[in-house]
Parts: sequence; C-alpha cells; structure tokens
Amino acid sequence: MKIISFIEEIETIEMILRHLGLWDIRNHDPPPPTPVYSELICGITVELCSKSERI
Repeated sequence: MKIISFIEEIETIEMILRHLGLWDIRNHDPPPPTPVYSELICGITVELCSKSERI
C-alpha cells in the first residue's frame, strides 16, 4: 500500500473529522480496571474454590 497524498489543510481535516463525529473528543476518565484472575479452576475463580479443589 502506498501513500499517495497527505491532507495538510486544517480546515479540511476539521471538516472530515466533524463529519465522522470525531472532532470534539471530550476528555474523560479511563474505564475502571478489570480484575485479573490468574487461573480458572472448576469453572470458578481460584479465590472462590474450596481448599480441596485447589491445585
């Protein structure tokens, strides 16, 4: 794939991004972190398994 041209005029870039709904990006907090589970045992998380089910 080759680049055949660049859009350098800010007005043209703004017009394209506004049309796509991407010009006004609002600053927001990042999403909350998701818990990380190292393993799944017996279909439930390691923390929830009984001691006898743990490896």
